[in-house]
Amino acid sequence: MRPLARRRFPEGDAPALEPPVGPIELWRSDAFESAELAGTGNERLRDFQAQYGEDVLRSARAGDADSVRSGMEGWIDAHPPRPGDPWHPYPVSTRIGNWLAALALAPGAETAGIRASLWRQLLHLERNVEDDILGNHVIRNARALVLGGTAFGSPRLLEAGLALLERELPEQVLPDGGHYERSPVYHLVVLRDLLEVDAAVPGSVPPDLLERMRGFAAALARPDGSPALFNDGTLDLAPRLELPASPDGLALFPETGYAVWRRGDVWLAFDCGPPSPPFLPAHAHADALSFQLWVRGRPVVVDPGMPTYEAGAERDWFRGTRAHSTVAVDGDQFELWGAFRSGRLPHVELLEASEHELVAAVRGRTGVRHERRIRVDESRLTILDSLEGSGRRNIMSSLPFAPGVESTAAATGSTSALREERPVSERLFERVGAGALVVRQERSLPAELGWTIALH
Repeated sequence: MRPLARRRFPEGDAPALEPPVGPIELWRSDAFESAELAGTGNERLRDFQAQYGEDVLRSARAGDADSVRSGMEGWIDAHPPRPGDPWHPYPVSTRIGNWLAALALAPGAETAGIRASLWRQLLHLERNVEDDILGNHVIRNARALVLGGTAFGSPRLLEAGLALLERELPEQVLPDGGHYERSPVYHLVVLRDLLEVDAAVPGSVPPDLLERMRGFAAALARPDGSPALFNDGTLDLAPRLELPASPDGLALFPETGYAVWRRGDVWLAFDCGPPSPPFLPAHAHADALSFQLWVRGRPVVVDPGMPTYEAGAERDWFRGTRAHSTVAVDGDQFELWGAFRSGRLPHVELLEASEHELVAAVRGRTGVRHERRIRVDESRLTILDSLEGSGRRNIMSSLPFAPGVESTAAATGSTSALREERPVSERLFERVGAGALVVRQERSLPAELGWTIALH
């Protein structure tokens, strides 16, 4: 039914338009500074981004009402209602919010044609909420319906958006404040949407929920202020929000599945929970028990990032276990299907957490249990990996380093590690050369291996 529903393009007379003013300061802030995507190409995400209306909002933030008007009118002329990316519910939702923000910042830009187009986009969205996608997409749909319902004085649209939030937020925002897709980047995207909604309709989002989400975002921020890049999401997709101070010591998020140490010169983030909800693996990476390490404000061990959302060998590699700072046993922890799907997800659990030691375990598709113990003292980080199971297995343990970092690590025991070149991709469509230490073995289980990393 969903493909048919998405061909509906209802019409109706547009009511008077009065964009909400509550979020104006947020729309003027760094949270809505758009980022340019690197490189060139015909990836679908780039096509989506071109439909978001960020150019119009950029003109409004600069005070250029004429460019706002001409940008909206140009889009309307070029994209009549018909199936395709310009009228996909996610770009429609994003564009509605950005156009309303632009009209609030540059009220002289409104015309009857712009008002009619916005109203038609809202009616289309109302009939095409992404219940087949869920996750951050539905929050973006709700944001557009709330802002649009408020702007047009439509109780029906407003109530539809608020009902979506009432349905989704108890499930999507976990008790520890993390978003259930387990991506610190998409967590910020959802938080920004909710801050907009709450500014437009005060009290529509529970204050304690926003506070928990801010706390999670602050804890998962790296020393440079950017979010830790677990799972999908890149720095150019992450909005810059005002957050509380990052907590010192151990910050633990047991439901989302992250632990973060801040101790003097050392920052470490540990992935010790589920990759995603079992029904929504779109942005999940097979990276359980991976970690990211910064020392004296500089990155050392990093997440490889993600250069593309297009299905293929490159996306599979960056999503896969072998690209991350963890141990792969006979391949990936779970099967990767296409760009956004997967096989059965692994069971991951945090076993111990203190100011000096973290212990977690994962059991993936091969049935092997991998337990990782991370210890930190004044001079070094020690990683102890135990593999429990049977049979002879292909084992690969990796430490991907930040670009320009020379090895400060050594494999433990009699194991030897080789250095290899690998790309790191903290921004979409960008690949920067970097190195990694890699141990490859064929061994009978049970087995033990690990690393020591100098911290000075």
